[in-house]
Amino acid sequence: MNIDVRPLPATDLDAADRIVRDAFGTFLGTDLFGDTDLVRTRFRADQVVALGAYTGGELVGSNLVTRWGSVAYFGPLSVTPWLWGSGIGTQLIEAALSVFGAWGATHQGVFTFAHSPRHHGLYQKFGFWPRFLTAIMSRTVAGVPPRPARWNRLSEVGDRVAAAAACAELTGAILPGLDVHGEIDAVLDQKLGDVVLLGACSAAPDAFAVCHAGAGTEAGSGVCYVKFAAVRPGPGAGRHFAALIDACTAYAAGFGAQRLVLGVNTARHEAYRHLVESGFRTDVPGVTMHRPNEPGYDRGDVYLIDDWR
Repeated sequence: MNIDVRPLPATDLDAADRIVRDAFGTFLGTDLFGDTDLVRTRFRADQVVALGAYTGGELVGSNLVTRWGSVAYFGPLSVTPWLWGSGIGTQLIEAALSVFGAWGATHQGVFTFAHSPRHHGLYQKFGFWPRFLTAIMSRTVAGVPPRPARWNRLSEVGDRVAAAAACAELTGAILPGLDVHGEIDAVLDQKLGDVVLLGACSAAPDAFAVCHAGAGTEAGSGVCYVKFAAVRPGPGAGRHFAALIDACTAYAAGFGAQRLVLGVNTARHEAYRHLVESGFRTDVPGVTMHRPNEPGYDRGDVYLIDDWR
């Protein structure tokens, strides 16, 4: 089969969304996405390259490649089910690796199903190796009174550029080059949610969280989804993490969300343990696969939320 992988145009976003839903729905036997929107929101984000696989001019698969400074990951990768096993996924991975190379990403990854040796084997061919589990967790918002925490919404801060630069300085202290300013810009520019800043000064936050909220975002109706959050390392990090979860809960309640959803790699033991003890329960266990086979920022003392989905 002649497959051409090239940048995905805006005219094929509807087709790409259908393939993503069909592929994951077929594999899992359930609708995973509901009224969320990953394809269009990421397509419009500056830190994402959207790739499409075509045969005979017809879109048959796609892959979304995301850059967080020195860290990059791809997914969701999807192929129309009737063409599974035809090598399209392999070509979409190869194209993603070319993007990684052009970016100079030093730590690369992918999130996949913990129970699927088929997926593990495919990604291992390209040097990705599974490490600790990543837990997609949630907790109800109602009935969880947040403790007082000094926090602000980045959308209400006067100097957005300075605040975003401070967030990049914070993440760089966790892993050199880690920078999610693209996620910050996407949430604010597309009005997908907001960024929670913890601390007395937005120009030097103790922690921050990039939150999607509601239908048409990566959260979905009734949900606030913390796509990324990080706490400044050092003394007090655990206390600031607890306060950040409180602040995210308060933001979710103010938005009218019923559930707060987030992902955390279990190698970040202190963060994971705090979430369990705070009433979060795992809805979906996944695994992140890394190239090279190194922990990156998945370390026991790191208070960081993400899941590479």
